[in-house]
Amino acid sequence: MGNKHSKYPKLIYKINKSVDDKIQNKECPQLHNQDDRFIDRMQMLHHVMRCVWDGNFKAPLGEQLREGGVAVLDVCCGTATWISEMAADFPKSTFVGIEKDSIFPEQKPKNVRIIQGDVLENFPFPDNTFDLVYSRLNSLAFSEAQWRNHLIKEYVRVLKPGGYIECVEGGLISENSGTIVEQLSTAIEKTLILGGRNPFLESKFPEIIESQPLMGEVTQTEATMAIGSWGGQIGETGLVIMLNMMSGLKKGIMHHMKINEKGLERVLEDYKIEWSGCGTGCFGNAWKGSCPEVQNSTWQNDM
Repeated sequence: MGNKHSKYPKLIYKINKSVDDKIQNKECPQLHNQDDRFIDRMQMLHHVMRCVWDGNFKAPLGEQLREGGVAVLDVCCGTATWISEMAADFPKSTFVGIEKDSIFPEQKPKNVRIIQGDVLENFPFPDNTFDLVYSRLNSLAFSEAQWRNHLIKEYVRVLKPGGYIECVEGGLISENSGTIVEQLSTAIEKTLILGGRNPFLESKFPEIIESQPLMGEVTQTEATMAIGSWGGQIGETGLVIMLNMMSGLKKGIMHHMKINEKGLERVLEDYKIEWSGCGTGCFGNAWKGSCPEVQNSTWQNDM
């Protein structure tokens, strides 16, 4: 949603100067309400992402994963849908997830281990442990300061020489959007910023990854997810996901749009009509960075 450039540089700069990231994290509104249907929605989101990206990963490790012996870390693995599917596809490799909330299943493939822990603490792994560190849809879960000062450093620390970091983000950038979508986009952006999040952070991921001395050049690819009935089942599912995301931000949206709950309900009905009628889609980006020992200029779809 919105455009690709921040409209609030001074406010974002002020928030990024915050020194208490723990408090910042607690105050940030949640993008997804963890109600009774949360796990179902997260699994639905996984399948949409897999379709949009034509597979589960982009790092050129398909052959090695099949042969076995590859160690993969899924940061903030959530309901463990991605990691469980990868483990089933590549039974000779090892998959580890780390997640703060106990929303992952007790039963899982034999080659999966999930650790309940806070990624804002040091990762509970030695240096040079993983061949692939995978992160999906985490950019808005943390502040820019948390990414720069802690998370990316831990990603690199636990990565083996020649390993890959892969970050996949959905983004808040849209194309062919109408008036209602733009108005809601502005309200969402302001809500996130006041909650300590930079809604445009994903555009900085290449620079954040490359800022680490051990990392080589980052390669980026872009995909568009259809939103609304014009996009078929994927588009309709994408619209459900977007509406769910906004449910966690509704107080901020109502404040910035100066409307009450009934007003928001009317806006969201118009929003659904506009998404479906304008042929609108959301941009997504995936970044792959590797240590200098393994440099690839092209991406391979080894899935």
